[in-house]
Amino acid sequence: MLGKFSEQIQINAPASEVWNLYGTNKFPNFVVENLPHIVENVELIEGNGGSGTLVKVSLPGNPPYKEKFVLVDDEKRVKEVEIVEGGFLDLGFNFYGIKFEVIEKDENSSIIKITIDFETKDIEKIQFTIGNFQALVAILKASKDYLEK
Repeated sequence: MLGKFSEQIQINAPASEVWNLYGTNKFPNFVVENLPHIVENVELIEGNGGSGTLVKVSLPGNPPYKEKFVLVDDEKRVKEVEIVEGGFLDLGFNFYGIKFEVIEKDENSSIIKITIDFETKDIEKIQFTIGNFQALVAILKASKDYLEK
């Protein structure tokens, strides 16, 4: 079964400023510093934050998993991340990917859109996705507050 969740939030900050957070290595550090109850640690394994970067993500009370940045497009302001080891893959998902998009509305406002794509044979596993999606929405809101200060 293929599934998808998507959410977006408007932010009163230029798209370039928003992308400077989401499209760089600043983002994992921002999440760990501001939302430690969601993400405890992000460790860079290889890469510089661009496409091909591999990181180990530790969540409270769960074993760490590895994510790969499969696409980081500075021009289109799109970042796609895929879990490549552990995490949702250990829970029976065949695929689990997260896409961040920063869309310019005008020179002083933009939209952050987040989309989760997943594939699982077990429909009951979707509950895990909903919890993770709510955590990602909390991250969106925290970044909005941070960038609008």
